[in-house]
Amino acid sequence: MKNLITIILIFTAILLMVSCGLKQTEIKQAIQTDLPPSLTEKDNGIFLIHLTEKEQKELSVQTKQVKCTYVNYSISAPGVVFPAHGHVSLISSPINGQVLQINVHEGDWVTKGQELFRIQSLEFGTLISEYLQAKAEENFQTNRLARLEQLVKETISSASELDKATAEYQRASTLAKSAYAKLKAVGVPDKEITTFRDAINFDPTLKIYAPINGVIEKNFVELGQSVNALENLSRVLDTKQVLIKGYISPNEAQYVMAGDSVTISKREQPDSDIYGKITSINPGLDEESRSVIINILIPTSNGWPKPGESLRLAIASKTQKEIISIPMEALTYDGNQAIVFVKKSNKIFEKRIIQVTNIRDKFVFTEAGLTTDEEIAITKVFSLKALSRFDNSSEE
Repeated sequence: MKNLITIILIFTAILLMVSCGLKQTEIKQAIQTDLPPSLTEKDNGIFLIHLTEKEQKELSVQTKQVKCTYVNYSISAPGVVFPAHGHVSLISSPINGQVLQINVHEGDWVTKGQELFRIQSLEFGTLISEYLQAKAEENFQTNRLARLEQLVKETISSASELDKATAEYQRASTLAKSAYAKLKAVGVPDKEITTFRDAINFDPTLKIYAPINGVIEKNFVELGQSVNALENLSRVLDTKQVLIKGYISPNEAQYVMAGDSVTISKREQPDSDIYGKITSINPGLDEESRSVIINILIPTSNGWPKPGESLRLAIASKTQKEIISIPMEALTYDGNQAIVFVKKSNKIFEKRIIQVTNIRDKFVFTEAGLTTDEEIAITKVFSLKALSRFDNSSEE
């Protein structure tokens, strides 16, 4: 009797297990029948979106083929205009004295060698006096040496006297050269130094000349003012050429090199463009702006741009190696992941995660996730994204 009961219990358990298995199979089949046509399970990490014929017609997704190539792009940067090196000069007084005459005023155009100031100075008078004394001594020793050389030839004077005269001549000549160098150091031209030797009297007034062509930007002194040595008198700007400094981020600096073309425009008038090229790039970061500074030397056009002006720069550059770029409209994000939709057929798109390395203008650069000649969706991207999210929720 006990064996019979045991057999009945085992048979009943088997019937219950078979019945549960059939019900689960029916449930799965029902779910698969009710899911939308666009649903596709993930297979090895690949997520495919199947479109129905109706969805194909409604979306009409446009695609673009991916290429690995050099990409031209533009980098925008602010810029500030500075006087160009060699085209600006500070005029200073080389000696102590008093401003006796001011020949130019702010805004005046001056040419190289034009007289700007006159400085009356006792120090300058002393320099002239030392030079004249040194030249007189040099002339005397020159004549004395010539006489002694003749007397030695005639055996009238001894060789020791000639040696002594030669040494004294060399000393006088050295002092004359030193006095001449002092006058040159304070800016006295050779023509004026020559007149000192021929003049009966001399005026201890130092003339200050313009070292470059340009415009007097500012005078720092007034008539009759006492000035010290190396004190600034004026500033001359040659505005025919200027230096534009552009400020770009360290990340952007890696895509820029000397020789790249630059479009320069006014901030308030973007249509007034002039063009130049990057002359050089500073190797380090600017301490104040924490930016990399690019330098652009350009000639001005009708007096523009002017030193101190703020400008807008557009740097035309290209990638330093072949890289895959995609249009900005092809990119979207799923959480923190950058994704695109790769066309597999007219009905199937693959949701693909890519690695974005940089975004420039209307292009996105990527080094992982895509291969050349693949086609990606550039329209209806958000619709495809919505379908992929609906599929995900359905799978769950």
